[in-house]
Amino acid sequence: MLCVAAAMGCATPQYALRPAPQPVETPDVLQIERAISAQQAADFARQGARPLREGEILWGFEPQAVLERLARVTERPGLPYQAYLYQGKDPNAASLADGRVYVSTGMLAYLAGRSRGPDELASVLAHELAHTTAQHLVKRYQTLQQQQVLLSLVNAGISAATRSAGATAQGVGQLALNAAALLRDVANSGYSQDQELEADQLGLRYLLRAGYDPRAALTLLEDFARFETPWPFLRTHPYSAQRRAYLEQYLRETGASAGSGAQERIAQLRRIQQSYPPGSVSWQNLQRQIEALEN
Repeated sequence: MLCVAAAMGCATPQYALRPAPQPVETPDVLQIERAISAQQAADFARQGARPLREGEILWGFEPQAVLERLARVTERPGLPYQAYLYQGKDPNAASLADGRVYVSTGMLAYLAGRSRGPDELASVLAHELAHTTAQHLVKRYQTLQQQQVLLSLVNAGISAATRSAGATAQGVGQLALNAAALLRDVANSGYSQDQELEADQLGLRYLLRAGYDPRAALTLLEDFARFETPWPFLRTHPYSAQRRAYLEQYLRETGASAGSGAQERIAQLRRIQQSYPPGSVSWQNLQRQIEALEN
Protein backbone atom coordinates (compact mmCIF):
# COMPACT_ATOMS: atom_id res chain seq x y z
CA MET A 1 0.00 0.00 0.00
CA LEU A 2 1.32 3.43 -0.93
CA CYS A 3 1.85 5.90 1.89
CA VAL A 4 0.01 9.14 1.35
CA ALA A 5 2.08 10.97 3.92
CA ALA A 6 5.56 9.75 3.07
CA ALA A 7 7.21 11.46 6.00
CA MET A 8 4.90 9.63 8.39
CA GLY A 9 5.13 6.22 6.72
CA CYS A 10 2.30 3.67 6.77
CA ALA A 11 0.58 3.54 10.13
CA THR A 12 1.05 0.27 11.95
CA PRO A 13 -2.23 -1.24 13.22
CA GLN A 14 -2.80 -0.91 16.93
CA TYR A 15 -2.21 -3.79 19.31
CA ALA A 16 -5.21 -6.05 19.89
CA LEU A 17 -5.91 -9.49 21.28
CA ARG A 18 -6.77 -11.59 18.24
CA PRO A 19 -9.60 -14.12 18.23
CA ALA A 20 -8.88 -17.68 17.16
CA PRO A 21 -9.37 -18.06 13.39
CA GLN A 22 -12.42 -19.92 12.16
CA PRO A 23 -11.30 -21.52 8.89
CA VAL A 24 -13.81 -21.96 6.07
CA GLU A 25 -13.31 -25.16 4.08
CA THR A 26 -16.14 -25.08 1.57
CA PRO A 27 -15.43 -26.50 -1.92
CA ASP A 28 -15.12 -23.00 -3.36
CA VAL A 29 -12.60 -21.89 -0.74
CA LEU A 30 -10.54 -25.06 -1.08
CA GLN A 31 -10.46 -24.54 -4.84
CA ILE A 32 -9.13 -21.01 -4.35
CA GLU A 33 -6.46 -22.35 -1.96
CA ARG A 34 -5.35 -24.98 -4.47
CA ALA A 35 -5.22 -22.48 -7.33
CA ILE A 36 -3.16 -19.92 -5.40
CA SER A 37 -0.85 -22.64 -4.07
CA ALA A 38 -0.25 -24.00 -7.57
CA GLN A 39 0.97 -20.58 -8.69
CA GLN A 40 3.33 -20.22 -5.73
CA ALA A 41 4.62 -23.81 -5.88
CA ALA A 42 5.64 -23.31 -9.49
CA ASP A 43 7.77 -20.31 -8.47
CA PHE A 44 9.47 -22.29 -5.69
CA ALA A 45 10.07 -25.23 -8.03
CA ARG A 46 12.13 -22.90 -10.21
CA GLN A 47 14.29 -22.29 -7.13
CA GLY A 48 15.01 -25.98 -6.73
CA ALA A 49 12.49 -26.64 -3.98
CA ARG A 50 12.15 -30.22 -2.78
CA PRO A 51 10.06 -31.89 -0.06
CA LEU A 52 11.85 -32.86 3.13
CA ARG A 53 11.59 -36.45 4.29
CA GLU A 54 10.44 -37.41 7.76
CA GLY A 55 13.53 -37.75 9.92
CA GLU A 56 15.70 -35.73 7.52
CA ILE A 57 18.11 -33.48 9.45
CA LEU A 58 19.61 -30.33 7.92
CA TRP A 59 21.95 -27.93 9.75
CA GLY A 60 21.01 -29.79 12.92
CA PHE A 61 17.25 -29.24 12.44
CA GLU A 62 14.44 -31.63 11.57
CA PRO A 63 11.99 -29.25 9.84
CA GLN A 64 9.29 -31.78 8.99
CA ALA A 65 9.06 -33.00 12.58
CA VAL A 66 8.84 -29.44 13.94
CA LEU A 67 6.18 -28.59 11.36
CA GLU A 68 4.03 -31.61 12.21
CA ARG A 69 4.29 -30.93 15.94
CA LEU A 70 3.06 -27.38 15.41
CA ALA A 71 0.40 -28.32 12.86
CA ARG A 72 -1.36 -30.56 15.38
CA VAL A 73 -2.19 -27.57 17.61
CA THR A 74 -3.46 -25.24 14.87
CA GLU A 75 -7.08 -24.67 13.89
CA ARG A 76 -6.51 -26.74 10.73
CA PRO A 77 -4.75 -29.92 11.87
CA GLY A 78 -6.18 -31.94 8.99
CA LEU A 79 -4.23 -30.27 6.18
CA PRO A 80 -1.43 -32.32 4.57
CA TYR A 81 1.44 -30.24 5.95
CA GLN A 82 4.76 -30.70 4.18
CA ALA A 83 8.06 -28.87 4.66
CA TYR A 84 10.10 -27.94 1.58
CA LEU A 85 13.67 -26.70 1.22
CA TYR A 86 14.59 -24.25 -1.52
CA GLN A 87 17.84 -22.61 -2.54
CA GLY A 88 18.20 -19.04 -1.32
CA LYS A 89 20.96 -17.25 0.57
CA ASP A 90 18.59 -14.90 2.40
CA PRO A 91 16.85 -16.17 5.57
CA ASN A 92 13.28 -16.59 4.35
CA ALA A 93 10.28 -18.84 4.81
CA ALA A 94 6.80 -18.94 3.29
CA SER A 95 3.63 -20.95 3.64
CA LEU A 96 1.14 -21.92 0.97
CA ALA A 97 -2.60 -21.96 1.49
CA ASP A 98 -2.75 -25.74 1.09
CA GLY A 99 -0.33 -26.69 3.91
CA ARG A 100 3.06 -26.58 2.18
CA VAL A 101 5.74 -24.60 4.02
CA TYR A 102 8.99 -23.53 2.34
CA VAL A 103 12.24 -22.73 4.15
CA SER A 104 15.33 -21.35 2.43
CA THR A 105 18.78 -22.80 2.83
CA GLY A 106 19.76 -19.34 4.06
CA MET A 107 17.22 -19.50 6.88
CA LEU A 108 18.46 -22.85 8.18
CA ALA A 109 22.08 -21.71 7.95
CA TYR A 110 21.23 -18.46 9.76
CA LEU A 111 19.38 -20.25 12.58
CA ALA A 112 22.14 -22.85 12.90
CA GLY A 113 24.66 -20.05 13.32
CA ARG A 114 22.68 -18.69 16.27
CA SER A 115 22.89 -22.06 18.07
CA ARG A 116 19.58 -21.58 19.91
CA GLY A 117 18.09 -25.02 19.19
CA PRO A 118 14.75 -25.84 17.53
CA ASP A 119 12.67 -23.17 19.29
CA GLU A 120 13.61 -20.39 16.85
CA LEU A 121 12.88 -22.60 13.83
CA ALA A 122 9.56 -23.43 15.47
CA SER A 123 8.79 -19.72 15.84
CA VAL A 124 9.44 -19.17 12.12
CA LEU A 125 7.26 -22.11 11.10
CA ALA A 126 4.50 -21.20 13.58
CA HIS A 127 4.25 -17.72 12.08
CA GLU A 128 3.95 -19.19 8.59
CA LEU A 129 1.36 -21.74 9.69
CA ALA A 130 -0.71 -18.88 11.11
CA HIS A 131 -1.00 -17.35 7.64
CA THR A 132 -2.41 -20.67 6.41
CA THR A 133 -4.83 -21.27 9.28
CA ALA A 134 -6.11 -17.67 9.13
CA GLN A 135 -6.52 -18.05 5.33
CA HIS A 136 -4.93 -14.68 4.64
CA LEU A 137 -4.39 -15.28 0.91
CA VAL A 138 -7.96 -16.50 0.45
CA LYS A 139 -9.26 -13.36 2.15
CA ARG A 140 -7.13 -11.17 -0.12
CA TYR A 141 -8.43 -13.02 -3.18
CA GLN A 142 -12.04 -12.60 -2.07
CA THR A 143 -11.51 -8.88 -1.41
CA LEU A 144 -10.01 -8.28 -4.85
CA GLN A 145 -12.70 -10.41 -6.44
CA GLN A 146 -15.42 -8.31 -4.81
CA GLN A 147 -13.74 -5.17 -6.09
CA GLN A 148 -13.75 -6.58 -9.61
CA VAL A 149 -17.41 -7.51 -9.36
CA LEU A 150 -18.33 -4.01 -8.17
CA LEU A 151 -16.33 -2.51 -11.02
CA SER A 152 -18.08 -4.73 -13.54
CA LEU A 153 -21.48 -3.72 -12.15
CA VAL A 154 -20.56 -0.06 -12.48
CA ASN A 155 -19.44 -0.62 -16.07
CA ALA A 156 -22.59 -2.57 -16.80
CA GLY A 157 -24.70 0.29 -15.44
CA ILE A 158 -22.86 2.81 -17.60
CA SER A 159 -23.31 0.55 -20.64
CA ALA A 160 -27.02 0.14 -19.94
CA ALA A 161 -27.42 3.89 -19.60
CA THR A 162 -25.81 4.35 -23.00
CA ARG A 163 -27.65 1.34 -24.45
CA SER A 164 -24.42 -0.39 -25.36
CA ALA A 165 -25.18 -4.09 -24.99
CA GLY A 166 -21.93 -4.97 -26.68
CA ALA A 167 -19.95 -3.08 -24.06
CA THR A 168 -21.85 -4.89 -21.28
CA ALA A 169 -21.02 -8.29 -22.72
CA GLN A 170 -17.43 -7.22 -23.14
CA GLY A 171 -17.26 -6.18 -19.49
CA VAL A 172 -18.59 -9.54 -18.29
CA GLY A 173 -16.15 -11.37 -20.50
CA GLN A 174 -13.28 -9.27 -19.21
CA LEU A 175 -14.20 -10.18 -15.64
CA ALA A 176 -13.84 -13.87 -16.49
CA LEU A 177 -10.52 -13.27 -18.24
CA ASN A 178 -9.22 -11.43 -15.16
CA ALA A 179 -9.63 -14.49 -12.90
CA ALA A 180 -6.25 -15.97 -13.85
CA ALA A 181 -4.53 -12.60 -13.46
CA LEU A 182 -6.19 -12.17 -10.07
CA LEU A 183 -4.79 -15.50 -8.88
CA ARG A 184 -1.32 -14.46 -10.00
CA ASP A 185 -1.62 -11.12 -8.21
CA VAL A 186 -2.63 -12.79 -4.94
CA ALA A 187 0.08 -15.45 -5.23
CA ASN A 188 2.75 -12.79 -5.71
CA SER A 189 1.45 -10.32 -3.15
CA GLY A 190 2.67 -9.87 0.37
CA TYR A 191 0.59 -9.80 3.52
CA SER A 192 -0.80 -6.65 5.07
CA GLN A 193 0.61 -5.26 8.30
CA ASP A 194 -2.50 -6.37 10.14
CA GLN A 195 -2.13 -9.93 8.82
CA GLU A 196 1.53 -10.04 9.84
CA LEU A 197 0.64 -8.96 13.37
CA GLU A 198 -2.15 -11.52 13.52
CA ALA A 199 0.25 -14.25 12.36
CA ASP A 200 2.75 -13.19 15.04
CA GLN A 201 0.21 -13.59 17.81
CA LEU A 202 -1.31 -16.81 16.48
CA GLY A 203 2.16 -18.24 15.99
CA LEU A 204 3.01 -17.48 19.61
CA ARG A 205 -0.07 -19.44 20.73
CA TYR A 206 0.99 -22.41 18.62
CA LEU A 207 4.45 -22.34 20.20
CA LEU A 208 2.90 -22.44 23.66
CA ARG A 209 0.48 -25.24 22.81
CA ALA A 210 3.22 -27.32 21.18
CA GLY A 211 5.57 -26.90 24.14
CA TYR A 212 8.17 -24.59 22.55
CA ASP A 213 9.64 -21.53 24.22
CA PRO A 214 7.56 -18.52 23.04
CA ARG A 215 10.36 -16.10 23.86
CA ALA A 216 12.31 -17.55 20.94
CA ALA A 217 10.08 -15.44 18.71
CA LEU A 218 11.12 -12.32 20.63
CA THR A 219 14.85 -12.97 20.39
CA LEU A 220 14.52 -13.72 16.69
CA LEU A 221 12.59 -10.51 15.97
CA GLU A 222 15.20 -8.57 17.92
CA ASP A 223 17.89 -9.87 15.59
CA PHE A 224 15.74 -9.41 12.45
CA ALA A 225 15.78 -5.66 13.10
CA ARG A 226 19.32 -5.42 11.72
CA PHE A 227 18.12 -6.56 8.28
CA GLU A 228 15.61 -3.72 7.95
CA THR A 229 15.87 -0.47 6.04
CA PRO A 230 15.31 2.62 8.19
CA TRP A 231 12.96 4.15 5.60
CA PRO A 232 9.22 3.47 5.98
CA PHE A 233 8.34 4.23 2.33
CA LEU A 234 6.13 1.63 0.69
CA ARG A 235 6.39 -0.73 3.64
CA THR A 236 3.75 -3.43 3.99
CA HIS A 237 5.22 -5.04 7.12
CA PRO A 238 5.53 -3.57 10.60
CA TYR A 239 9.06 -3.08 11.85
CA SER A 240 10.48 -5.96 13.88
CA ALA A 241 10.77 -3.73 16.96
CA GLN A 242 7.03 -2.99 16.81
CA ARG A 243 6.17 -6.65 16.26
CA ARG A 244 8.34 -7.63 19.23
CA ALA A 245 6.73 -4.99 21.45
CA TYR A 246 3.25 -6.29 20.58
CA LEU A 247 4.24 -9.88 21.35
CA GLU A 248 5.71 -8.81 24.68
CA GLN A 249 2.45 -7.04 25.48
CA TYR A 250 0.52 -10.18 24.57
CA LEU A 251 2.68 -12.28 26.89
CA ARG A 252 2.20 -9.78 29.71
CA GLU A 253 -1.57 -9.52 29.27
CA THR A 254 -2.18 -13.24 29.00
CA GLY A 255 0.48 -14.25 31.50
CA ALA A 256 1.68 -16.84 29.00
CA SER A 257 5.22 -18.15 29.37
CA ALA A 258 7.26 -21.17 28.51
CA GLY A 259 6.01 -24.22 30.33
CA SER A 260 2.81 -22.64 31.67
CA GLY A 261 -0.05 -25.10 31.59
CA ALA A 262 -3.36 -24.62 29.83
CA GLN A 263 -5.34 -24.37 33.08
CA GLU A 264 -3.03 -21.68 34.41
CA ARG A 265 -3.39 -19.66 31.20
CA ILE A 266 -7.18 -20.03 31.31
CA ALA A 267 -7.23 -18.68 34.86
CA GLN A 268 -5.02 -15.78 33.84
CA LEU A 269 -7.24 -14.97 30.86
CA ARG A 270 -10.33 -15.01 33.07
CA ARG A 271 -8.70 -12.54 35.49
CA ILE A 272 -7.91 -10.20 32.61
CA GLN A 273 -11.42 -10.65 31.22
CA GLN A 274 -12.94 -9.32 34.44
CA SER A 275 -11.46 -5.88 33.73
CA TYR A 276 -13.58 -5.51 30.58
CA PRO A 277 -17.37 -5.02 30.33
CA PRO A 278 -19.10 -8.37 29.59
CA GLY A 279 -19.87 -8.64 25.91
CA SER A 280 -17.37 -5.96 24.83
CA VAL A 281 -14.99 -6.63 21.94
CA SER A 282 -12.01 -7.29 24.22
CA TRP A 283 -14.15 -9.48 26.50
CA GLN A 284 -15.30 -11.54 23.51
CA ASN A 285 -11.75 -11.88 22.16
CA LEU A 286 -10.58 -13.21 25.51
CA GLN A 287 -13.55 -15.57 25.67
CA ARG A 288 -12.61 -17.08 22.31
CA GLN A 289 -9.07 -17.70 23.57
CA ILE A 290 -10.43 -19.33 26.73
CA GLU A 291 -12.72 -21.58 24.71
CA ALA A 292 -9.86 -22.52 22.38
CA LEU A 293 -7.73 -23.62 25.35
CA GLU A 294 -10.62 -25.51 26.96
CA ASN A 295 -11.37 -27.54 23.80
